[in-house]
Amino acid sequence: MIPIEKQVWFVHPGYEPPLPVKIEILPNHAARVTGGKSGSHMTGHRESYWDKIGEIIRLGFVPSEVAKDLGFLNPDWTPPDERQLDNEIKRGAYLLKR
Repeated sequence: MIPIEKQVWFVHPGYEPPLPVKIEILPNHAARVTGGKSGSHMTGHRESYWDKIGEIIRLGFVPSEVAKDLGFLNPDWTPPDERQLDNEIKRGAYLLKR
């Protein structure tokens, strides 16, 4: 089990640059999502953090540490500023590779 209030970053290597998303596990076992394809939001409709993690993995996201190990991310990569990330997503800064 992942500890409550743990933050886990994932990236989607199919985007240029790789599209980040953060899952923050809340005390009620829901999740706060930052970034990703749909931008920041909270889980809802009885969706747990585990449901959300499964969903983003099915969408092709990988944990950032794994992405570093596989060479999808620079080993020095650090998570972006969350407000800046949402703004970049809205303006289309992350492009799907063809």
